[in-house]
Amino acid sequence: MREGDRGGRAALRGLRQDLSPGAGTPPLPPSLRAFPFLAWAAHAAVAGYALLVAGVAWHTLIEDFGLRNEVAGTLAVAQAAALPLALYWPMASWWLSLVTATLVAVTAGLPPGEPVWPTPSMLVHLSVLALVALRVRVRVSAEMWLITLLSGVAVRLAAHGSIEPGAVADMTVLSAAVLIAAGALRGRADALSRMARAERVSGEEQARRALLEERARIARELHDVVAHHMSVIAIQAEAAPYRVEHPPEALARSFAVIRAGALEALTELHRILGLLRNDTGGADPAPQPTLDDLEGLVAGVREAGLEVTLVTDTGGPVPPGVQLSAYRIVQEALSNVLRHAPGAAARVEIRHAARCLELRVANGPAAVSVPERAGSGHGVLGMRERAAMLGGELGAGPGPDGGYTVTARLPLGEGAAR
Repeated sequence: MREGDRGGRAALRGLRQDLSPGAGTPPLPPSLRAFPFLAWAAHAAVAGYALLVAGVAWHTLIEDFGLRNEVAGTLAVAQAAALPLALYWPMASWWLSLVTATLVAVTAGLPPGEPVWPTPSMLVHLSVLALVALRVRVRVSAEMWLITLLSGVAVRLAAHGSIEPGAVADMTVLSAAVLIAAGALRGRADALSRMARAERVSGEEQARRALLEERARIARELHDVVAHHMSVIAIQAEAAPYRVEHPPEALARSFAVIRAGALEALTELHRILGLLRNDTGGADPAPQPTLDDLEGLVAGVREAGLEVTLVTDTGGPVPPGVQLSAYRIVQEALSNVLRHAPGAAARVEIRHAARCLELRVANGPAAVSVPERAGSGHGVLGMRERAAMLGGELGAGPGPDGGYTVTARLPLGEGAAR
């Protein structure tokens, strides 16, 4: 029994929350509120409809039901006011429409056999139901329909002591149809919103996956550079004690520890590389490219039909990692020129500044029109990752002549300065 009481109280509490005048959200969707003109147009349309219905109801209550002018005007305006109110407080507007419609039915005193609800009141209440049902759950729509039906039955019983099915049939059937249609529209809108959200999440997931793949590829390429440095450390640590006659035992032990640490780091590097290459079939035996290989890269691009001018001014030392990133950025930029601007002339400039290596790859407009091609579209993303990895920066964008320019500044680091 106690469980039944708790269940009943929970049901009443849920009903009170569903039908509270402050419940519900405004029926205008966020996509419409994002465009102020459309939102104001919707408000103006509802306000115009409310004025029209108020005038018709006012006239009908006077002419057909013999109400006094001030009574008819008050009831007509009060119920019509529920329409614009529904755009801000849906459930409050429903209560206002229901109460005023009931007052109109009681005041009009319709004879037996006639519908409980006068036509103007029915039109307003159906419109309010449609607006409210666009933003409430199906359960709340069913509760509004049931209370509307019970209100009509109560009015008829209070006026005539009996109820004819035909007296409440119009409002019952029409309100059910309106609520079902509004629920269907809301379901479709929710489905479209979920699809748009899923597409947005899918796009973000693809971008994140492409970023991770690009970082893994950069790490695989840099492995050889790091492994070379660690090998040099191990060799130097092993050979250092033999360069000094009778080296102290503590010094020899220190060099042994350095060599062991370098070899252990090399082993861990190879393990990491194995994880990064577990889906590529093994390591790439070719050495990683440097700035000295740019001439070969440019020659290959020229053979593909692209006119390229290479200007280099690297008068100082450049770390291998910076050389690799610079080569890959130039390679990707020239590949983009081939894909998106065939026939355009390109210019590659590489300049050794005080503490950074400056790159600039610029091309003019395409000589022929190029149709849109489906591709990964992550070339600029990879170039940015290479620059960011070194603590540098990269800029890419269209030029005033219709071409495209890629610029990068790659810090050389303390090792290059030495």
